[in-house]
Amino acid sequence: MKVSSYNKSVCLPDGTYLLFNFYTLTLIELKSAESKIAEEILKNPDKTHDNKKITGLKKLLIEKGFIIDDSINELDLLKKFHCASLLQKKNLGLTIVPTLACNFRCTYCYETGIAQTMSKEVELALLQFVKKNIQREGSLSVTWFGGEPLLRMDAIERLSKEFIKTCDNYEVSYSASMITNGYHLNKENVERLQKLKVKSAQVTLDGPPAIHDKRRPLKNGGNTFKKILNNIKEASERISIRLRMNVDEKNRGSIDDMLDILLREKMEKQVGFYLGQTYPYTSACGDIAGSCLSDEDFSLLGLETLMKMVNLCFTSVFNMPSKKDQFCLADGKNAFVITPSGRIVNCWNDVDNPASETGHLLKPATQKMKKNRERWWLRNPFELECSQCLLLPICMGGCPYIYLRTGKLNCHKWKHHLEESIAFYWFLKKIKKEAEIIREFQKTVELVKELKEDISRGDTL
Repeated sequence: MKVSSYNKSVCLPDGTYLLFNFYTLTLIELKSAESKIAEEILKNPDKTHDNKKITGLKKLLIEKGFIIDDSINELDLLKKFHCASLLQKKNLGLTIVPTLACNFRCTYCYETGIAQTMSKEVELALLQFVKKNIQREGSLSVTWFGGEPLLRMDAIERLSKEFIKTCDNYEVSYSASMITNGYHLNKENVERLQKLKVKSAQVTLDGPPAIHDKRRPLKNGGNTFKKILNNIKEASERISIRLRMNVDEKNRGSIDDMLDILLREKMEKQVGFYLGQTYPYTSACGDIAGSCLSDEDFSLLGLETLMKMVNLCFTSVFNMPSKKDQFCLADGKNAFVITPSGRIVNCWNDVDNPASETGHLLKPATQKMKKNRERWWLRNPFELECSQCLLLPICMGGCPYIYLRTGKLNCHKWKHHLEESIAFYWFLKKIKKEAEIIREFQKTVELVKELKEDISRGDTL
């Protein structure tokens, strides 16, 4: 036996000892005496023991992946799953941009604002592309993106109906989501989206009205906060809403104000609130570089915000770490971003960058397109310093776009405050477990009450 390469231990101030494994995503909690035994076992995993307590703990460490067989090479397994994920053809992922037009003029937008919309010719070509690339009993997942996608609700409706029909014919599962500024996410559109199997939407509010309306105004300079907030309140009763707040030096001080607004509107249990990091992705937003937070600063700010949200009883406060075979769809060979003109790119940061196209719905592939596509797979996390990183199983090298553009790794946010993140993860798991116990207790109390009522009425048990 040998120790896993992905173990991390954390000792809390009260003596509680946490062991987390990034390969199995298992967390165990040990008291002080147990932790010393665990440390001895991990120092010499092949040693045999007669003591039942020690053998029981060793068995647990083996079951949870902290100790593994000598023949297992975890890095080779990660490589295997990574390659299989990149090459898989069964699950087709599409990000579709029905228009690059937008009704907003956000101060940090990385798009150039070209008002290009999808033609019927491109729609038909896209439908043929889907029929050609889906596989029976596979899946098709669609993310509607922009510009502002709801400016082309007509195209979304036409294409969605055809996608659903095609998936039914080919016995393919279908799912859809949307990234929208929320201004047109009104009741009528949400009802239409529901019928089109759009089950979730990401919407952005960048702080209270005075802050948000300066950062995300209408093209004519008009305010947007109030209308978006009202739309979110109504929409969250029908579809899942993830509410994002893009943060930099200019608005980091208004996070608490934003949380207060959500509490006042009784939305702490309706929406999943989280922070987004503004980043100078393209030259169009290059002038914001000076106000962007460092990765380490943003990581700490996010952790502090999550702690506040727990104390304020927000329901959705933490994205639990998950195993990744690839960082995102831009890494995969069966995922595509479709632009209004029919251009195909790998990442939505390139939606209005003609030089980055990796294919085209209306034109044959060129050598340049092929080279553009192949460059996305030149970044191999197993040939970078990532191969020695504890967090590789949940990160897979970070954002490929940032690496290709800057040569810098965009590491998982846990890396910057690792012990604190694991401790907070443990804390949340405890809260969740306690909540489950309370729910079960409440069920038991209700059952006893019903039985007493039955008995008092003379009902036969």
